[in-house]
Amino acid sequence: MTTKKTTPAKAATGTKKSTAKTPAKKSVEAAPVVVAAPVVVAAPVVVAAPVVVTAPVVVARADFEEVVRAEAHALARGRGFRGGSPFGDWLRAEAAVLARFTAEGRAVARRNAPSADQT
Repeated sequence: MTTKKTTPAKAATGTKKSTAKTPAKKSVEAAPVVVAAPVVVAAPVVVAAPVVVTAPVVVARADFEEVVRAEAHALARGRGFRGGSPFGDWLRAEAAVLARFTAEGRAVARRNAPSADQT
C-alpha cells in the first residue's frame, strides 16, 4: 500500500497552490563555442652570404719601417722635440701603425724579402 505524503498546510487547507506569480525560470543558453583555427606564422628565412676570405696584403718590412719612421717623427715634432725619447716614439708609432695595418687587412712581412739580385 502506498500512501501519499502531504504537508500539514496542504492537508489542513485542502486548497490548490497559490496563484501568486513566481518568477519564470530563465532558460540558460550555452554560449556558442568558438574554435580558433591555428595561426601559421612564417619564420623568416635567413640566407647567409658566402664568406670570402682573402689573404692579407703583405707589406714589405722596409715599407712598414718607413711608415713607422714617419709616424715616430710626427710624434716627436708634436711635442716640440722636447722630452721623451726616440725609442719611446718608435715603440708608440710601431704599435699605432701595426694596429692600423691590421684593421685595413694588411700584414707585415717578418723580414725583408730577398731582392732579385740575391736569388
